Amino acid sequence: MNNFILLYGEALDYPQQVSVDRKGKAYYKFNAAVERESGIIDILPIVVEEDTEAYEVLADIDETGEIVGAQLLITGEVRTRNIKEKLDVSVRALTLKEDDDYKGVTNQVVITGHLCKEVPIRTTPCGILIADLVLAVNREDGSHISDYIPSIMWNGTAKRAKEKLHVGDCIEAVGRLQSREYIKELGDGEKEPRTCLELSVNKYDLLKINKAATE
Repeated sequence: MNNFILLYGEALDYPQQVSVDRKGKAYYKFNAAVERESGIIDILPIVVEEDTEAYEVLADIDETGEIVGAQLLITGEVRTRNIKEKLDVSVRALTLKEDDDYKGVTNQVVITGHLCKEVPIRTTPCGILIADLVLAVNREDGSHISDYIPSIMWNGTAKRAKEKLHVGDCIEAVGRLQSREYIKELGDGEKEPRTCLELSVNKYDLLKINKAATE
């Protein structure tokens, strides 16, 4: 499996229908609060497909208790799509269960993808090295669609990526999916608060070099 995410967190709102595919199958979205070891909370959108195992579990929780406030253990995939020229990132839930006693990892992503551009590196005002990259992850459902996952690396990992990685290289990246608030400058002095979702990479392995990029 080249796209895997595990989350454990609290359902913040009731699932709402957000789309219907060409076959008439509906998709529902809700937000989950996932706590890091540091105590920071990531707010992550969870999408559940109608007539799946995860959907049936949600329906059972709704019938016997309350979805909002439920502690949920979720596994699935990180998915992306473009909506009005903006990248929408979400978690497609494949399995889901209510679990009040879970003590394991609360947010882990393992993906295999190809670099879409050369790795830029920058230094924050606090002196932290950051590399921003996008990984193209092929879906394994036969659709020939790729998810373009925004990713970020830090300090030593960022420096190694800048030195070692090139467009087209295939890597396995391990980290967490995080939400980050920032201020977007719109021009004419106007600013707008926004939230982005990105994969914060803890480590990576280079699986295949794009030889054309190094020649």
